[in-house]
Amino acid sequence: MTKNELWRIYVKKNPSFEGDGNVTMSAKGLRKLFDTTWDTAYYDGEDESVEKTGQSFQPRSASINDLMSIFGMK
Repeated sequence: MTKNELWRIYVKKNPSFEGDGNVTMSAKGLRKLFDTTWDTAYYDGEDESVEKTGQSFQPRSASINDLMSIFGMK
């Protein structure tokens, strides 16, 4: 998944992100953003492993590892 593809997912769920003004975010909105990122990375990683091996269980993909490192988890 590219950066632009992920941004399109955010904008689809949060159309105000596409504007030029300021965006304020509640704790609930921040959680929604986090959940969107997590779900996208998780399912993208799952899809990558199935495409490469034909199996549904594989070690985490690079996108999952990147996300985990952002939050200090490995």
